Amino acid sequence: MDLKIHIGARVKAARQRKGITQEQLAEAVDKAVETISNIERGAMLTGIDTLQRIAAALDAPMTYFFEGAGDERPISRARLEAELRLQAIGQHLPAKDLHLAIALLETLESYREETK
Repeated sequence: MDLKIHIGARVKAARQRKGITQEQLAEAVDKAVETISNIERGAMLTGIDTLQRIAAALDAPMTYFFEGAGDERPISRARLEAELRLQAIGQHLPAKDLHLAIALLETLESYREETK
């Protein structure tokens, strides 16, 4: 996956997890809303200084934006966004509910294997 798209998807996920809008993030990092939109869509790769300000505004370590960037597994932007959303949901679930969610996903996985 293209690094711009990878970082953009992670910026979007971190912003959504923080519960702020593109406008609020743009204001926090002193950038135009269009710039934040372009970063999130993977239309542009931002500089390290701006990425550091984004990380600080979103309470995310800089390394978060690069995690998995070099993976060999081909993955679409939609798949990455779905995985990041699943991860964000899991972080907010109580342990009991998280275990239930895992059991449901394992059941779905088993069903898909059986129906192949």
